[in-house]
Amino acid sequence: MRFLLFPFSLLYGLIVTVRNFLFDWNVFKSKSYNIPIICVGNITAGGTGKTPHTEYLLELLSDKKTAVVSRGYGRKSSGLIWVKTESDSEKVGDEPLQIKQKFPNITVVVSENRRLGIENILKKYPKTEVILMDDGFQHRWVKAGLNIILNNYNNPIYSDYLLPYGTLRESENAVKRADVIITTKCAEISPTEKRGIISKLNTCASEHNYFSSIVYQNWKSVFTGKEIDTPNNYNITLVTSVANADNLKHHLQKNGNKITHLSFPDHHNFTTKDIENILSEYNSSISDKNIILTTEKDKVKLLKYKEHFEGVELYFSPIKINIHNSEEFKNEIINYVTKHKRKC
Repeated sequence: MRFLLFPFSLLYGLIVTVRNFLFDWNVFKSKSYNIPIICVGNITAGGTGKTPHTEYLLELLSDKKTAVVSRGYGRKSSGLIWVKTESDSEKVGDEPLQIKQKFPNITVVVSENRRLGIENILKKYPKTEVILMDDGFQHRWVKAGLNIILNNYNNPIYSDYLLPYGTLRESENAVKRADVIITTKCAEISPTEKRGIISKLNTCASEHNYFSSIVYQNWKSVFTGKEIDTPNNYNITLVTSVANADNLKHHLQKNGNKITHLSFPDHHNFTTKDIENILSEYNSSISDKNIILTTEKDKVKLLKYKEHFEGVELYFSPIKINIHNSEEFKNEIINYVTKHKRKC
């Protein structure tokens, strides 16, 4: 029955094409700012790893006064909100809160209107040196100085279709607006396969291509920070509300863990009933290595249920990003920021 969605994809594609045409011909005006702005976005609707790549950039730019502006997808609020470490994920969004809790010294703001977010950052924090625009590639009202597009190795742009038949937000030709393309979530990949992916992406000579992999870290307790450094042969109740948890599941199973996966929609805000169901599944096991494991994004939403999880082994699985040719990537980012240093 999915094929019934195909005509709607054609209509959607027409609308997006007209909109992009209006921006390309300056009928709709993109606004530039006197500060380096790096956009981390995608063409696919979710599942490419924008947040961990944004965190990778924050680490690269740790010596700069950096701010992040995000839409705050999935939040039950509107307007501009300054994100604090103790903010409610339902009001600011799970990913902005994750970033703020991980990098408490940076400025994080959520706003549907990215111009408003950027202008408020510059007004309130005039010494800001770099702004990262999380998931802003389709928000063309702001002209980012460096556009980074993420391409999921497991669901590449060139094998997908426009919404709602597929998951593409716009045509694969939109990659030509990007300056950097990172193919994410790669397993071991040969130079020949890399060349094949670059060829299929049909990129321009000015677009720089990179590849990245997920590196899983030791599990950490959600409430105490205690680590498990040998995460093998556990009976895991896996709780996720992400676009795609397949990579995590395969990693866990590879280490001999038994998985019961409780999957919720992406950006789901957990309810008390959800917590009761999670605990019921956890308590149904009699294993002496019984554990609830979640993602770092979901951790920030489960923190509010601390009393419910008293005496329960609740952990999350942190990840880091490994950029292949990391020095080349670092130099490209630093050179862009240095060349476009803000002139006060």
